Amino acid sequence: MRETPAEVFHGRVAELDLLAEALRDAVAGGASAVLLGGDAGVGKTRLVSEFGRTATSGGAVVLSGRALDIADAPPFWPVVSALREQSRSRGALGRECAAALSRLDRADAPAGRVEMLGELAAVVERAARRAPVVLVVDDLHRADRSTRDLFAYLLAALSSSPVLLVGTYRDDPAGGVPIDLLGLTGELRRHRGVRFARVEPLPRHELAELVARWAPERHDIEDLVWRHSGGNVFLARETVRAVLDGDPHGVPQTVRELVRAGAAGLSAAATAVVRAVAAGVGEVEHTLLAAVVDVDGAELAAAVREAADAGFVVVAGADGYTLRHGLMTEVVSADLLPAERVELHRRYATALHGGHRVPGSAARLAHHWQLAGRPDEALEATLDAAQEAERLRGYAEAHRHWLRAATLPVPAAVRDRSRYLERAAAAAALAGDHGSAVALLAERLGEPDAPTGTEHAVLRSRLGRYLGAAGQLAEAEEAHRRAVATLPADSDDPDDPDDPDDPDDTAVAARAEVLAGFAAALLDRADYAGARTVAEDALVAARRVGEPRALASVLATLGFGAAHSRDGTAGLDALTEAVAVAEAGGDPETLGECLARRAELLTGPLNALDDGVAAARAGAERMSGLGLGRTASVSLRVVAANGLFRAGAWDEAEREVATAWAAAPSGAQMLELRLARARLRMGRGDLDGSDVDLTAAELVAGSTGLPKQRLPLLILRAGLEMWRGNPELAFAHVGKGLDVVESGIDDVFAVAPLLWHGARAHAQAVLAGRPPDASGLRRLRRHRRDLVERGERSAPALRGVIASYEAMCSAEDARITPGADPDTWRGVADLLDGLGQPYPGSYARLRSAEALLSGRRTEDGAADLRRAAELAAGLRAGPLLTEIAEVAHRTRIEVPALAAVGAVGHAPVAVDGPLARLTDREREVLEVLADGATNKQIAARLFITPKTVGAHLASVFAKLDVTNRTSAAAVLREHRADI
Repeated sequence: MRETPAEVFHGRVAELDLLAEALRDAVAGGASAVLLGGDAGVGKTRLVSEFGRTATSGGAVVLSGRALDIADAPPFWPVVSALREQSRSRGALGRECAAALSRLDRADAPAGRVEMLGELAAVVERAARRAPVVLVVDDLHRADRSTRDLFAYLLAALSSSPVLLVGTYRDDPAGGVPIDLLGLTGELRRHRGVRFARVEPLPRHELAELVARWAPERHDIEDLVWRHSGGNVFLARETVRAVLDGDPHGVPQTVRELVRAGAAGLSAAATAVVRAVAAGVGEVEHTLLAAVVDVDGAELAAAVREAADAGFVVVAGADGYTLRHGLMTEVVSADLLPAERVELHRRYATALHGGHRVPGSAARLAHHWQLAGRPDEALEATLDAAQEAERLRGYAEAHRHWLRAATLPVPAAVRDRSRYLERAAAAAALAGDHGSAVALLAERLGEPDAPTGTEHAVLRSRLGRYLGAAGQLAEAEEAHRRAVATLPADSDDPDDPDDPDDPDDTAVAARAEVLAGFAAALLDRADYAGARTVAEDALVAARRVGEPRALASVLATLGFGAAHSRDGTAGLDALTEAVAVAEAGGDPETLGECLARRAELLTGPLNALDDGVAAARAGAERMSGLGLGRTASVSLRVVAANGLFRAGAWDEAEREVATAWAAAPSGAQMLELRLARARLRMGRGDLDGSDVDLTAAELVAGSTGLPKQRLPLLILRAGLEMWRGNPELAFAHVGKGLDVVESGIDDVFAVAPLLWHGARAHAQAVLAGRPPDASGLRRLRRHRRDLVERGERSAPALRGVIASYEAMCSAEDARITPGADPDTWRGVADLLDGLGQPYPGSYARLRSAEALLSGRRTEDGAADLRRAAELAAGLRAGPLLTEIAEVAHRTRIEVPALAAVGAVGHAPVAVDGPLARLTDREREVLEVLADGATNKQIAARLFITPKTVGAHLASVFAKLDVTNRTSAAAVLREHRADI
């Protein structure tokens, strides 16, 4: 394993926050306690260990001890062992603990026990005078009576001391407080300073991240680890180790032996119960269990109680049972003989078929008939289960049922195999399993009896849709083109009712579906003109037969394109109609497409951020309710997050991203989500995290991805390099983006930020003395002129957005243009304020401040600098705050918002030798000089006059006893390792 559990800690944010809050309360109001319960192996010890580490780094004294699992453990052992560990440390506290231990060794029972209580309390109280104390007793359920009494005694005796008591205990088999602790917990519950919490198993997404760190090359084992452990960290770790050691089933020998040893002590009736529950599916209802096992009522109740007390069976739901964890089920099931296993499944199937119907009975019945060796009965139940799952929006389950139906070895399944594969692919797509959807439909199209003509075109079009959802946009477009090419020629007049060769409605509906899919694919590659042409053809067919899915999709395509190129209001009206048609049609996938197009239009080109975010959020909830939580809901949450980012509501955007991430999307949805998270991380200052997301997105998009994928990636790459101080690399990324633009793209809204990043990178490179080649600049400016021309032909709202980007580009040019109007950036900032976009607005205020300060307009410059800081601080935009702080430092301007968020632009550097003779300003002048700057450049950098620079340099030369710039720079480098 890459990292052992001792080396890695993951998740548990809520539990750590609870402990941290309890410590703060103890510091403010006196002794308090936290008791943490949970199953064995769930991670209680690792949790308190991590908390102890963070508490220690925060200045607290942490005393930690663990109870012994022996009957005759010494009194107070966990606390005494904690003191003994502390006594080995240096300092007054270590010496005090050693002296206390010496005194305790002389205490005699029974009077010694009272003395020890007082002495231990006194030691903790004296330690708390120096710093807050955290006393941890791990495995409190095993602790001796004296330790439990001490826990309560300290809480009462140290009511005014900053002491936090933390105890962990293992739940009893029924999931409650162990009987030995009931007295203590009952007493502590009456104390207002005591918190009780249960450490739950890790949620699946956190466990998946942990498994990825343990076994980064084994992405295939996440589902197995989850099934075995249910989030229990110990069982997860042991499962991973077993797999890495060569066991494909992932059953650790240690766990196997523990389960077998425990089962050996059960009675025959209890063993029968455990085996029957292991063979069941999910929660086994009591009445179903009674029908399966050969045990009568009273005897069954006693057997279930025995199995529960032994830690095998746990109560699940209102009236059911499961085994304690998946690994236990694996071990018990594996120990069944084949005849025993078949008989148990036959009994389950017979009981379910005979009328013991509960939710999910069809799926359970199919499972049991198959494992009982009855494939004919299994097929009937499997088809029922697939249809039931689709009715309940359980598309992942429906996919598995249709796939099972296609593989059952009975004549009926062989006959209808093709239909089952198509249904399985459709269900997989709705479930977000895009890879399976693509593979299944490709398999169907490759079969000898694959359909031809119109039916083939429809299946090929659906394959294109599945490929697009998988993030393979280039392959998707090719599949759509092939689908259109397969359609029979449409030479008939749809308005002539007397045409004898008029195709039937089925053929026309198929044509509408295929053309609508192709139009949507063209829209995704930002070929709006091509999409409109195909969509108008599809619209005729869709309206002719009233095909709602194709009609809704076509209206969405036409509306989205129209809003970009002609009329935003008309485009939005078309999208509203599309949503209404999709709602009436009842197809959730088409509805999700229409909702996403509308929300994207509002939050993007139309700049109606509030309306767009509200629409995206409502749409995401609607899609989750329709079973598309991993697909359309994720896309809508990404749209909401991007809109919130533009509106400056970054905390809300992060919550939308986190919610979408928890859905575990894949394909195109994961790519979109990675880009949204990369943007947020970059803005906050997590540049490495942003880089990770962009790299992952590049793996999905590939080097030949379509504009919808490549352009945002390259823009974010350029932005990342700008914040890293590499404007030349940023400019190169913009050049690659221009390659994408030149391949043919109508999305001016996506092109505009690319051109601004290019202008920004060029200006910064010039200011750094490393200007890019002139041909790249000419190319950039040619595209800027083209953007302005195209913007004039766009919808009014989009025209305003494009104008703001061109204004930013012109202002970037002004940074490197002598004599430029210092008010240029102030005008841009006012424009962005009007658009309600605080992040670029803060950047513009910063640049305005620089320009105004360089022009000796100190009061105006300081006002803009403070406004920039206020906006950036509200966003917690780390890199931008750092740049603002740098300017504030160089200009000696006090900016309250920077102090409030702790932003520093120039960390103090220790100096010695001759550099200590210089003033702070003289050192700043020397630092800029060492970069090769002229007096004029130094003046611009530090917002002072060239004459003042000359005076400072004269003083520097005299103090350093040098006569020229080269010698002065050499002295700086000799005494400053960071230069």
